[in-house]
Order: sequence, then structure tokens, then C-alpha cells
Amino acid sequence: MGRRKEDGVPKGYVPMIVGKEKEERFLVPTKLLKDPFFAALLKMAEQEFGYAQPGVLRIPCETEQFRSVVDAATKKAKS
Repeated sequence: MGRRKEDGVPKGYVPMIVGKEKEERFLVPTKLLKDPFFAALLKMAEQEFGYAQPGVLRIPCETEQFRSVVDAATKKAKS
């Protein structure tokens, strides 16, 4: 069963809140989550917030760093 249209998250994506001081919302394709650099970001989130984060997954890094990881993982997934 797909996600409801009202929640704004298309099927195959995971919403994430990224940033330390200024937070920004991202929709990340699930296929990128297996990338080793992305796994490191998820480990950072687990260490800072634990596994029981209520609501949207939060990643404790700067948005520029997050964008770099997403860009690199996207390029790797396309090759």
C-alpha cells in the first residue's frame, strides 16, 4: 500500500530534517540509504538521538555536508 498523498511524501522516499542551527526538510530516495556515506550519517543520528526518534528522522549535520553526501550517493547509484 502506498503512502497517502496528503502527507507529501511520494512512495520510495524518506523525509528527513537536516541541520544543527537552521533545519531544512529533505525527501531522500530510499535507494540512497544503502550508500556507506549515508550509513555514516544515519549512525550519527542514532548516536545523538537514539533509535526512538518521534516523527521525521533527524540528521545532525550541516545541510551543505548532507547535500554533498546525497549528490555523491546519487551519482554512484546512477553509474
